[in-house]
Amino acid sequence: MLIEVSGLGVKYDDIVALKDVSLEIGGDQIVGILGPNGSGKSTLIKCIAGVLKPTSGDLKLSIERKKVAYVPQRSSVDWDFPASVKDVVKQGRYPHLGLFGRYSKSDESKVESALERMGLRELGSRQIGELSGGQAQRVFLARALAQEAELLLLDEPFQGVDAVSEAALMKVLKQFRQDGKTVLVVHHDLQTVQEYFDRVILLNQTLVASGETSEVFNAQNVKSAYGGRVAIFPEAP
Repeated sequence: MLIEVSGLGVKYDDIVALKDVSLEIGGDQIVGILGPNGSGKSTLIKCIAGVLKPTSGDLKLSIERKKVAYVPQRSSVDWDFPASVKDVVKQGRYPHLGLFGRYSKSDESKVESALERMGLRELGSRQIGELSGGQAQRVFLARALAQEAELLLLDEPFQGVDAVSEAALMKVLKQFRQDGKTVLVVHHDLQTVQEYFDRVILLNQTLVASGETSEVFNAQNVKSAYGGRVAIFPEAP
């Protein structure tokens, strides 16, 4: 199993973000993490990424941390930082650099290959703040490629992205799955869940449901997570 979570809990001072979450995630799939605002979606993905330490419980990965790539929400990125597209993609090689932290020809080749695959070669020198939402997300996916990541953790990757760019990004994520990678996506648009994800995790501070989309993404579980009537599941006559 790629990810094993057991009794995971996270508190911010006196505020409970997650409580007693247990689940398992295998490889080669795209998993959606769903739930209302404040349900702990971003908290869970940060714990898996290793950028946030759980208050209680246990979390195990069957791969090395350098094989895990985390893409935060767009709002948490400093877009004014004087870094170019290529600079950001090169960050993916940091975990692989040798004792003296120097880039080898192999590192440079992997960066160039990632830029090419994401269609970013011509934008390599552009400052990241000049990019559209879709271009920015492709830069972070290129960084994950350069990192040779096996597990990609994406927090709201379609936020601020137009429909055409979203479709293009989803095509890339499905190609990652074909390449044997596992992708976890914090997502809010319930209309696209069945089309996008092999499995879903439904949260509302605790785990509501986790499993194959066809089995657990239903009116009962969604109502348990979000409350009230859910428009995507029409009422029975």
